[in-house]
Amino acid sequence: MRIVVCGLGHVGVVTAAALLREGHTVIGVDNNAAVCDVLGRGLAPFREPDIGEIIAAGHAEGRLSIAAGLNDIAEADVAFICVGTGGLPDGSLDLEDLRTASQTLGEAVRLRAPDLQPILLVFRSTMLPGTMTTTVMPALLAAIGEPSGRRYNVAYHPEFMREGCALADYFAPARIVIGEQSPGTADKLKELYAGIDAPIVATSLETAELIKFADNSFHALKVCFANEVGRLAASSGISPSELFQLFCMDTKLNLSAAYLRPGGAFGGPCLSKDIQALAHHMKVSGISAPIIDHIVASNQAHTDFLIAEIKRRAPPRSRILLVGLSFKANTDDIRQSPLADLAQQLLTDGYDLAVYDSDLVATGDGKSRLAPWLAKIAVQKIHSDDTWDLAVIGRNQPDAIKVLNSSIPLFNIDRL
Repeated sequence: MRIVVCGLGHVGVVTAAALLREGHTVIGVDNNAAVCDVLGRGLAPFREPDIGEIIAAGHAEGRLSIAAGLNDIAEADVAFICVGTGGLPDGSLDLEDLRTASQTLGEAVRLRAPDLQPILLVFRSTMLPGTMTTTVMPALLAAIGEPSGRRYNVAYHPEFMREGCALADYFAPARIVIGEQSPGTADKLKELYAGIDAPIVATSLETAELIKFADNSFHALKVCFANEVGRLAASSGISPSELFQLFCMDTKLNLSAAYLRPGGAFGGPCLSKDIQALAHHMKVSGISAPIIDHIVASNQAHTDFLIAEIKRRAPPRSRILLVGLSFKANTDDIRQSPLADLAQQLLTDGYDLAVYDSDLVATGDGKSRLAPWLAKIAVQKIHSDDTWDLAVIGRNQPDAIKVLNSSIPLFNIDRL
């Protein structure tokens, strides 16, 4: 394909090199004349394994050039937009270069011959959810004079390439994420990855925008968590390396997808107690641990969020059924259960609440061991003719959910 790469920073140049390696023709665009001059001479503007050799070979073969004008962009099959979105003093992203690039591409698309297939504009710049819809597409519409579909399509395609091994990451990704406006509009992009052995996941623009932030935040969180615990280990005469070697041996829970499914808050007799004890110990030991110190507060904030979502779905005095009460599935233990806390808050806020938990019913005497206020609202059975304004699924109990009348709206907080 004939492919434009707009924005010749690290992501843009690595993307260009990968495309050149695959045999495509690449036209570079950047407002930095010095970078354009370097690439225009077949040289890489920075050090990154294998990039220099590929750039030189692509230039020598006549498959790498710098755009001389809008017509060079207009004739392309695909355009990758990789301009930077730096941080502003208030923490927000600077979208000015993104707006400018969208305007430039729009002007080029307007010159595109009407008999050509729609050009696919693939945005790789890091941007927050909604930016494609509120910033990029309006800029393109203003410049081109028509919405996507006939002359152009758009996609958001986040990159997950680490400096120092970026090309290797490009050709051996864990997954390829493509945000589409509608199914099939980014098929040209999928074709570019036909030779790469990785799952291609097509999703919404907003999900594709957010996944990059989720990844980066979790990477940063892991580093800081390891360093917080490492500080305590070192101050206690314990080898941080040995400790985390043991920690990482648990691939069932610690290094796995376990617990990484947004839903209810954590609870039970162990986690809150142990986290608070660890945070207190680190504080009296003079060790700063902002992450560990705020875990319980973050957990409470999530319960507050769930209550607010329930209130949004059901006005005060509504009849609500809460399915699930124990702090985790397959147990009747309600100690420190976030669902019990949620039930108490809903009662306080004036809701007509009932609670059903098949794990409690299965024990026979489960209800008798509840606090009086909970025993009063606990039901032993759900009937198909029961009427509720909302059923809140706190624990996934399929047999109970199956009985509910299909007209009852459900809010599943076990798995958001």
